[in-house]
Amino acid sequence: MKFKKNRNYNIRKTHRYLGVFIGIQFLFWTLGGLYFSWNNMDDVHGDTLLKQEKKHIESIDFSQIQKGIDSLENEINIDSIHSINLIEAFGKPLVQFKYFSDNHLKIQLIEAETGNLRPPFSGQECLELAEQQLIEQIPIIKAEFLEKHSTGAHHEYRKKPLPAYAFALDHPTKTTIYVSTELGQITSVRNNNWRRFDFLWMLHTMDYSTRDYITNWVLRIFSVLGILTIFSGFYLFYLTSPLVKRFSNIKSE
Repeated sequence: MKFKKNRNYNIRKTHRYLGVFIGIQFLFWTLGGLYFSWNNMDDVHGDTLLKQEKKHIESIDFSQIQKGIDSLENEINIDSIHSINLIEAFGKPLVQFKYFSDNHLKIQLIEAETGNLRPPFSGQECLELAEQQLIEQIPIIKAEFLEKHSTGAHHEYRKKPLPAYAFALDHPTKTTIYVSTELGQITSVRNNNWRRFDFLWMLHTMDYSTRDYITNWVLRIFSVLGILTIFSGFYLFYLTSPLVKRFSNIKSE
């Protein structure tokens, strides 16, 4: 009987301290879940400020694209092809040709109509592309050129193609549009809503370094502790339940 009382006491004590310790993370998970589920993801992604028109290219002469690839092969060694993507910029079709050369992924723009190799977009071209995609005219108050070492693990443009230009808009949402020079297109739009989302996502996944690695050990340990907290609560409910006590008394009689 004494052992049983000590066991019940230890379970209550463990449940109490686990509840406080895990409860803080449970609060973060709940707040994050509420924010995620009640949010407009189009606004989080910055789509509400950009034109969402679908662009259709009527016809493509694939021989011209092959001509561009052949001319590139005369200049550089191509190990293998990663992908070929067709986009439209400034009213003309462009091909994003991604390939591996000396085990490095590289990108080359090709004019789909002529097969000519196109240089990366200049800063002015990136600016014009960003302005053209806006639904309404919004002043751009800052432009920044981002290179390979310009962004880190916590940068809002992490894991995105570089080099790129960042254009900060004079808008209440503090929106920044990122345009990749080598891809010739907008690759990210960041605003205050996304930044709040990203911070809560970091707390949700408990990945405080890269924010996107959900199989980290911190999350695993807290998940196990959370399960222990829940099961200890079930056990305490069982111990204090009037129905269980009544059944035990009837059984003992």
